[in-house]
Amino acid sequence: MSRRARVFAPFALASAVVLGLSGCSVLEDWGVLNSAESTAEDAATGEDATTTDSETTPDATGEEAEAEVVDEGLAVPTCDTMYSPELTATLLEELRTNVGDTSEGDFGYGTTNQELIPLLKNVRTDLRISCTWYLPASESVSVTSVAIVSGDVLRDVTAVLRAAGAGSADAGGGTLYTFDSTTSDESPDYIATEAHFLVDVPCPASLPEDSCGAWVTSNYAFGKAQPLTLDTARTLGVYSN
Repeated sequence: MSRRARVFAPFALASAVVLGLSGCSVLEDWGVLNSAESTAEDAATGEDATTTDSETTPDATGEEAEAEVVDEGLAVPTCDTMYSPELTATLLEELRTNVGDTSEGDFGYGTTNQELIPLLKNVRTDLRISCTWYLPASESVSVTSVAIVSGDVLRDVTAVLRAAGAGSADAGGGTLYTFDSTTSDESPDYIATEAHFLVDVPCPASLPEDSCGAWVTSNYAFGKAQPLTLDTARTLGVYSN
């Protein structure tokens, strides 16, 4: 904040005695001594100019400038936020346990298809997650995977699903692929269902591709995979009602 100057024009008492009122008037007329009124006006003008300069000077530090907000685009959820609160509450009421991210090795993904698992494994770890829930003392296990992939990978997934004979239907702006039973050859008593939802999405800032897609897939042993996949897609905001 600038300091306001206070300008005074005192006259020495001795000069006033010698010159008198008429002497002062003569000096003013000659321009040697400014009048008291003009001095006061100049002082006021100087104060206003100083104040104006102080108020209009831009902040050199730029501390008031707002930081630019960068939209990173779609991001994968955590295993605690993958499902809606309603579905999460239902799973907990069934006494199911959230294991967390299990996307390691050759298992722990939302699919058992051996052609699709490598595609999921090759997705960057910050762009995929696979969350497992299981019922203790049973073989009932569900896994849901979410992956943000390039358009090329999305087309590869589509080709594998169609070749494997998955049922398909348009849904939520994308395509839903389903398997009524993915492991019927292992045992007639062991049944697992699988559901994949594929949809085009804008590429996140960290994935510089011409086109991108969201891939949501669930595999559920002794359960229905489709509700898990669709709930996740809605919670993620990629399923349009």
